[in-house]
Amino acid sequence: MLKQKKSTSWQLKVFLAVLAVTLIACEAVMGIPEQAYPEAEPNAGLPAEAPGVNPAPIAVEQAESCFGGEVYHPEEALCYSEDGSAIPLFVTMMDGVDEYDENFEEELLDNEYTLVTYEIEGNEIVSPDYENVSADLTSYQDDAQRQEMVWDFYAAMIPPDARDLLTHYIVITDGLGGGLAAVEQSPDDPTDWMLNIDIADTADLQELTFTLIHEYGHLLTLNDEQVKIDAYLFHNPDDDDAYFEAEDACETYFPGEGCALRSSYLYQFYTQFWDDMYDEWLDIQFIEDDDEYYEALDEFYFAREDQFVTDYSVTNPEEDIAESWSFFIMKAKPTGNTIADQKVLFFYQFPELVSLREEIVARTYSRLIRMQ
Repeated sequence: MLKQKKSTSWQLKVFLAVLAVTLIACEAVMGIPEQAYPEAEPNAGLPAEAPGVNPAPIAVEQAESCFGGEVYHPEEALCYSEDGSAIPLFVTMMDGVDEYDENFEEELLDNEYTLVTYEIEGNEIVSPDYENVSADLTSYQDDAQRQEMVWDFYAAMIPPDARDLLTHYIVITDGLGGGLAAVEQSPDDPTDWMLNIDIADTADLQELTFTLIHEYGHLLTLNDEQVKIDAYLFHNPDDDDAYFEAEDACETYFPGEGCALRSSYLYQFYTQFWDDMYDEWLDIQFIEDDDEYYEALDEFYFAREDQFVTDYSVTNPEEDIAESWSFFIMKAKPTGNTIADQKVLFFYQFPELVSLREEIVARTYSRLIRMQ
């Protein structure tokens, strides 16, 4: 979910502790086959000594043991593979995560509450700022271990240079259910972003993984190298006239943050998949009655169900590309020819995204088999 600042209708250190879990226990996770958990290799990935050369002293011990096939990355103290072998294992592990659980019961609060705001410094979260909250929320607010676990998981999933635009990590809750995570522009600089996590909804690691991947899809497609950020609109979110003027002046696609660059992933996605139906979708956005709005949006979706990877994708092009990005990361490469398949295949035309997928999957799979 992209948390929009504009009021328009366009609206996961537990790692080391869990290493004590045996490989037999790991094999029981989600029925993943035994070969998914190779024998640990404590020194996997450490540089070999050159013949006749005295190696330089190692200043820091390897922080974790690697499973067979993994490489140790000392700059982040993480083990993960570099050969793509994690992809089919991760795909199996994430199978079904996008399916709706009919037995889940929400326990929503009357509002969304900010609990703690952290600053982000590289891989670390620092300087927690605690809000005044009611007594029924203090158990969430005081659970620093879970808050840090979720951040550590995210920081391990996404390469540092791919998330260097994040400046704050905000722990929120609206109760059980509702929104799990969102990203939004920093109030100090519209080119910086903040990650919001509902701490009450982080127990399911697969669901958390799916959502964090989705939210990264927004950062990937809406950053200032993809969209020409409109600073005036950012600082004047209630100026509707300026908003519509900027939207009309945009010759590509206007997601709200500014005008998408012609070379951007979002504009290319929009041109290929939304251009011929956007006006019909846009008419629905002006329906003021909520019941009528959702009924019309449902009709729009069911008339084109094979064009969207999930029903949430129909929300707007930004959510559609983020959902399709999630399927690109989590699913095997499609072999069908539906438009929904084409939306996932869209990302395979960009070598940098194929490489990023392989790294995110390897990093995430490595964390999941240690945490479950």
